[in-house]
Amino acid sequence: MKVSSNIGIINALIRITVGFTILAWSTSKLARRPWRDSYLVMAVIGAMKVGEGILRYCPVTALFEKGAEGNGGSGGFGGFKAKDIMNFKDMLKSDKATDHKDHNPTNAPKQDPLDNTKKESNFNPEELTNKEVQAALNGDNKEGTDPLS
Repeated sequence: MKVSSNIGIINALIRITVGFTILAWSTSKLARRPWRDSYLVMAVIGAMKVGEGILRYCPVTALFEKGAEGNGGSGGFGGFKAKDIMNFKDMLKSDKATDHKDHNPTNAPKQDPLDNTKKESNFNPEELTNKEVQAALNGDNKEGTDPLS
């Protein structure tokens, strides 16, 4: 069985840090109460996390990826591979194309493209003159001078 690294360097560093934290906490508690088995279990889990970080291999991640290959090669849970779980940009993207034809509510009036009375949605405040800015700050709402209407 060939074992290759299946977690990234950032993930490995996080596992080492969390593993040493759990190991130190459980060891200190185990020194005070040696009859409690839960602290021993936590020490073993912390040591496993440190080992996974040093070797950069996680057997749970390997099983997860192996199971994903059997499902038509979809690449993991929800289309994401286990080693890419730290890539938040990919997690936020949808794998399926959105079928939203209209984002506006059905009772909202639609704007006529030939109607020039409304300003365009790509309003650029850098194009305002000093008089228009001063009028907006003073609260003067004269027709045609307010750039936000």
